[in-house]
Amino acid sequence: PDFEIGYTEEDLKLGRKYKAQTKASELLSDVQSAIDYLKGLSSVKGDGFGCIGFCFGGHVTYLAATLADVKAAASFYGAGIATGTPGGGPATITLTPQITGTIYCFFGTEDPLIPNEQTEEIEAELKKDGIKHRVFRYETGHGFFCDRRDSYNAEAAADAWTHVKELFNTELKMG
Repeated sequence: PDFEIGYTEEDLKLGRKYKAQTKASELLSDVQSAIDYLKGLSSVKGDGFGCIGFCFGGHVTYLAATLADVKAAASFYGAGIATGTPGGGPATITLTPQITGTIYCFFGTEDPLIPNEQTEEIEAELKKDGIKHRVFRYETGHGFFCDRRDSYNAEAAADAWTHVKELFNTELKMG
């Protein structure tokens, strides 16, 4: 809680240090615990939950999409989905058949952290496994949604946000 860093080299180094200590099983347990807590609140309506994440959070969102309660997932430029998993083990992409809701994935075609071949591999796996999905590609780099970064792309971010709202309104019956 209360951990927030910026985008200086020092901040990024600290973030990578903590990221290296994570394990997929613990991340999934944390997400499920949050869902279970929300289910217990009388103010929470509906029978499904949405998840959104950016960068490492985009990878975590792809993982979270494998939880039965997650009906809508928006994964933004989740690096490493096709090549690894937090804490080691088979790549997260191998869990794709466990996704039961709808997932939208957003990538920049000029992202040095996620080669276009990996984006294509993710999309092919989603199609092969019959997962409800959409994959969006923008001619921009990593971090295009974050207006605190030099890589921010207002046009791509606005378009992506339109699709996120569509996803959540449709799958979570918010509209």
